[in-house]
Amino acid sequence: MRSFKPKAFLALLVLAASLGNLRASDMPLEALLVWGTNDGSSPKPEHKLLDGDLRKKFDAMPFKWKNYFEEKRVAFRIGTNQYTRVTINGSCSFDVKDLGSPRVKVKLYGLDKEVVRHEKPLPAGETLIFAGDDKNDKSQSAWFIVIQHPKVPPPAAKPAALK
Repeated sequence: MRSFKPKAFLALLVLAASLGNLRASDMPLEALLVWGTNDGSSPKPEHKLLDGDLRKKFDAMPFKWKNYFEEKRVAFRIGTNQYTRVTINGSCSFDVKDLGSPRVKVKLYGLDKEVVRHEKPLPAGETLIFAGDDKNDKSQSAWFIVIQHPKVPPPAAKPAALK
């Protein structure tokens, strides 16, 4: 029968805790600022027309706009139970933190005033979309903050050994 080794057990416990912290503090996310409008084009040439899977998500939602344009994209990482501030433009920012399993808490700010607070699951491959109207725009458009948790690509296959 093997004897209990407290030092080895303690070392394994510390290692397991540190690995859990590495994973939890390393959630990669991406934020997009999207403008929705019925206009055929954007007045800003740097805006890109939204396409692909994200466009399909917008089309499946009950929004009334014909076109969606990406204005800005920001990649960032968040930690467990620690807010990360992301400034998306001069008047809009948000705080986000990983609550674990994988849930996030998001606090959205407009002109430094909190306007929305949500706690939602955000597993890899999923997307959160927050919407608000543009009160200064006569074309009745809207702004969206999109937060995506990208799927982690599978590890590259190791080449077969030559014989």
